Amino acid sequence: MKTAILSLCAFTVLQACAHAGIETDMPSTNRVILKSGDWKPSETETQKALAAVGTFLVEPNLKHQNEIAKILGNLKNYRVQFVGVTRGGRKFIWCNFFPARGNGEDDFPYWKRQKVEVMDGGFWFWHIDFDPNTGKCMNFASNGYA
Repeated sequence: MKTAILSLCAFTVLQACAHAGIETDMPSTNRVILKSGDWKPSETETQKALAAVGTFLVEPNLKHQNEIAKILGNLKNYRVQFVGVTRGGRKFIWCNFFPARGNGEDDFPYWKRQKVEVMDGGFWFWHIDFDPNTGKCMNFASNGYA
């Protein structure tokens, strides 16, 4: 019984840290709202999107648990692009995550002007949709591996 309670407490603390992590670990300089979408989300909408992504990442998700565990271990090493898209007459914010600049040359110097889209790369490249009307995330996908 003690072990179960300790495990539950540890999991709860891990969830809280991970949830706070995406909003606090990702500097604002690693975020951009692109103008290339169907509509332009506001700063407030993108902050809500980022908070919802944090919640999504810590919710139990058996389908993507391995990739999400890798993502959670690298939250401060990402950049994100927010793009306003319309599907079926509904507005969504497409959140596109990819590696932040390392110590070397920036692989994506254009990232503040146009979408970063690559093949493969696994958990370093992932995206998710945020629905501003419901406050929920959906359609999580990470790239495959070559």
